[in-house]
Amino acid sequence: MLTLYQFNACPFCWKVKAFMNYTHIPYDVVEVTPFGMKELDFTDHKKVPVLKDGAEIVVESSAIVRYLNDKYADLLPAPQDDEWQAWVDNTLVHYLPPLIHPNIGKSFKNLGLLMTSSKDGAAKRFFVRLAGALVMPRVANKMKLKHHIQNPESEFQAALAHWIDKGLAGKAFYGGEQPSLVDTNVFGVLRSAQGMGILEAAAVTNPEFGRWYEACRGMMGA
Repeated sequence: MLTLYQFNACPFCWKVKAFMNYTHIPYDVVEVTPFGMKELDFTDHKKVPVLKDGAEIVVESSAIVRYLNDKYADLLPAPQDDEWQAWVDNTLVHYLPPLIHPNIGKSFKNLGLLMTSSKDGAAKRFFVRLAGALVMPRVANKMKLKHHIQNPESEFQAALAHWIDKGLAGKAFYGGEQPSLVDTNVFGVLRSAQGMGILEAAAVTNPEFGRWYEACRGMMGA
């Protein structure tokens, strides 16, 4: 059985899970403790996601998806796949931290939503949630500066419009009538923000995005 070591809040972990859900690859999930990461003691790589396939250890989301596709799925690539996958990893994902963690209060609220699947006790969950709420707005602000994000909300909406106009380009999915690997990448990263109002607002502004997202959600896991 494949085992994915993850943070439920991590967009790159959701990218891997969306691919596995869509391709019906069975896997187990281990939620990694943010402080100490003792669950990753078997590897020197202390970032999630980490995939363990027997004795094989694969790190970094894009490498994991390639490994899974080559070994278990074999979705056919398209000419511009690499360009869109780079856009997901280097552009789209950077809008999420400023939207999810704009301040301590909003960060604390959203972390509560992200931690609903945690099996830790109430006291530990509260401590992790509070610590995260104190740290993540600073991380988000650094990301805004690093990637020259001036207005996260409007720039995120523009990024989604770019995906719909140029990625889907009038099709139901990037892959045509059925999703492709790129659809799973985009959906997976966005899925990490589900329930926080960000995607819901985007679907109102851009109904075509909303239709695509809900269609992917039905095939890639809620």
